[in-house]
Amino acid sequence: MPLTIVSGDPLLTRQPMLGFGVNAAGRSETTPLATALYTRYPAAFASYGKQCRQGKIKPGMIWFWRETQPALAFMVVRETPVGATRLRHVEGVILTLARDYKLDNVKGIAIAPLGAPHELDAIREVLDRWLVKPTLPVIAYADYQAGVAAESEDKL
Repeated sequence: MPLTIVSGDPLLTRQPMLGFGVNAAGRSETTPLATALYTRYPAAFASYGKQCRQGKIKPGMIWFWRETQPALAFMVVRETPVGATRLRHVEGVILTLARDYKLDNVKGIAIAPLGAPHELDAIREVLDRWLVKPTLPVIAYADYQAGVAAESEDKL
């Protein structure tokens, strides 16, 4: 299935898994999407933060939380909450997803914006490079629009 790029609210996805960018320090970020995620999934973020403090989480990794619907994929694309999204970490995360999605039992994933709007083109190149060949259904959100369901997801 091809990679589908949409706009809207990733929290409204119908995919079985929601992936989003986080930092390796396990600290809170202040974007509207991060705030919505923290509010909705406090136990997942508490557990993730504990793993970070124990030194088990590194940039470029994916950490899964399967206690919710959709399941959550914490994609570690920043080193700190104030740090920039690093393309090498995005590439590591996406390569791992493309390579290991069957091992990790990922049946489909919606990926929230992994970086700032000015980073979108470079991130899109990474997504196009690694996620066109796998048979994994992937919906990538270009931007976050709270409360707006992505039209394209209804057609999938």
